[in-house]
Amino acid sequence: MTIAKLISYCIVAAMTVVILWAQSQVSIFDSPIPQLPWGIVSLVDLYAGFTLFGLWIAYKEPPLKTFLWVIGLILLGNLTTAVYVVYSISKSNGDIAKFFLGEKS
Repeated sequence: MTIAKLISYCIVAAMTVVILWAQSQVSIFDSPIPQLPWGIVSLVDLYAGFTLFGLWIAYKEPPLKTFLWVIGLILLGNLTTAVYVVYSISKSNGDIAKFFLGEKS
Protein backbone atom coordinates (compact mmCIF):
# COMPACT_ATOMS: atom_id res chain seq x y z
CA MET A 1 0.00 0.00 0.00
CA THR A 2 2.98 2.32 0.51
CA ILE A 3 3.75 2.32 -3.22
CA ALA A 4 0.11 3.13 -4.03
CA LYS A 5 0.23 6.01 -1.58
CA LEU A 6 3.50 7.30 -3.08
CA ILE A 7 2.09 7.09 -6.61
CA SER A 8 -1.08 8.87 -5.48
CA TYR A 9 0.94 11.68 -3.87
CA CYS A 10 2.89 12.08 -7.12
CA ILE A 11 -0.37 12.27 -9.08
CA VAL A 12 -1.72 14.88 -6.64
CA ALA A 13 1.40 17.01 -7.18
CA ALA A 14 1.43 16.54 -10.96
CA MET A 15 -2.29 17.26 -11.36
CA THR A 16 -2.08 20.36 -9.18
CA VAL A 17 0.81 21.75 -11.25
CA VAL A 18 -0.74 20.93 -14.62
CA ILE A 19 -4.18 22.33 -13.64
CA LEU A 20 -2.60 25.59 -12.49
CA TRP A 21 -0.45 25.77 -15.63
CA ALA A 22 -3.37 25.05 -17.99
CA GLN A 23 -5.57 27.62 -16.29
CA SER A 24 -2.80 30.22 -16.73
CA GLN A 25 -2.73 29.43 -20.48
CA VAL A 26 -6.46 29.42 -21.25
CA SER A 27 -9.58 29.55 -19.11
CA ILE A 28 -11.40 26.25 -18.73
CA PHE A 29 -14.46 28.03 -20.16
CA ASP A 30 -12.56 29.03 -23.33
CA SER A 31 -11.04 25.61 -24.00
CA PRO A 32 -11.29 24.30 -27.59
CA ILE A 33 -11.50 20.66 -26.40
CA PRO A 34 -15.33 20.35 -26.64
CA GLN A 35 -15.12 21.42 -30.30
CA LEU A 36 -12.83 18.52 -31.28
CA PRO A 37 -14.15 14.98 -31.92
CA TRP A 38 -11.41 13.37 -29.81
CA GLY A 39 -11.92 16.07 -27.21
CA ILE A 40 -15.52 14.89 -26.87
CA VAL A 41 -14.37 11.26 -26.65
CA SER A 42 -11.90 12.24 -23.94
CA LEU A 43 -14.57 14.09 -21.95
CA VAL A 44 -17.03 11.19 -22.19
CA ASP A 45 -14.29 8.79 -21.12
CA LEU A 46 -13.30 11.07 -18.25
CA TYR A 47 -16.82 11.45 -16.91
CA ALA A 48 -17.53 7.72 -17.32
CA GLY A 49 -14.52 7.11 -15.07
CA PHE A 50 -15.76 9.73 -12.60
CA THR A 51 -19.13 7.97 -12.51
CA LEU A 52 -17.55 4.59 -11.76
CA PHE A 53 -15.19 6.05 -9.17
CA GLY A 54 -18.11 7.99 -7.64
CA LEU A 55 -20.04 4.73 -7.28
CA TRP A 56 -17.11 3.22 -5.36
CA ILE A 57 -17.06 6.28 -3.10
CA ALA A 58 -20.84 6.03 -2.62
CA TYR A 59 -20.47 2.40 -1.56
CA LYS A 60 -17.85 3.28 1.05
CA GLU A 61 -18.92 6.68 2.38
CA PRO A 62 -22.04 8.22 3.92
CA PRO A 63 -24.18 10.43 1.62
CA LEU A 64 -22.79 13.85 2.61
CA LYS A 65 -19.18 12.74 2.19
CA THR A 66 -20.08 11.07 -1.11
CA PHE A 67 -21.67 14.30 -2.33
CA LEU A 68 -18.58 16.33 -1.44
CA TRP A 69 -16.16 13.86 -3.03
CA VAL A 70 -18.25 13.71 -6.23
CA ILE A 71 -18.31 17.52 -6.45
CA GLY A 72 -14.52 17.35 -6.15
CA LEU A 73 -14.39 14.82 -8.99
CA ILE A 74 -16.50 17.05 -11.21
CA LEU A 75 -14.45 20.18 -10.47
CA LEU A 76 -10.91 18.81 -10.13
CA GLY A 77 -11.01 15.45 -11.89
CA ASN A 78 -8.37 12.88 -11.11
CA LEU A 79 -6.69 15.20 -8.65
CA THR A 80 -9.64 14.31 -6.42
CA THR A 81 -9.25 10.63 -7.31
CA ALA A 82 -5.63 10.66 -6.15
CA VAL A 83 -6.51 12.54 -2.94
CA TYR A 84 -9.30 10.03 -2.24
CA VAL A 85 -6.92 7.10 -2.73
CA VAL A 86 -4.45 8.64 -0.25
CA TYR A 87 -7.37 9.26 2.14
CA SER A 88 -8.62 5.67 1.77
CA ILE A 89 -5.16 4.17 2.26
CA SER A 90 -4.65 6.23 5.40
CA LYS A 91 -8.08 5.32 6.71
CA SER A 92 -7.59 1.59 6.04
CA ASN A 93 -4.39 1.23 8.13
CA GLY A 94 -2.94 -1.17 5.54
CA ASP A 95 -5.99 -3.46 5.45
CA ILE A 96 -6.67 -4.05 1.73
CA ALA A 97 -10.26 -5.18 2.33
CA LYS A 98 -10.97 -2.02 4.31
CA PHE A 99 -9.32 0.04 1.55
CA PHE A 100 -11.69 -1.35 -1.08
CA LEU A 101 -14.82 -1.89 1.02
CA GLY A 102 -14.55 0.69 3.77
CA GLU A 103 -16.35 -0.10 7.00
CA LYS A 104 -18.39 -2.76 5.16
CA SER A 105 -15.40 -5.14 5.07
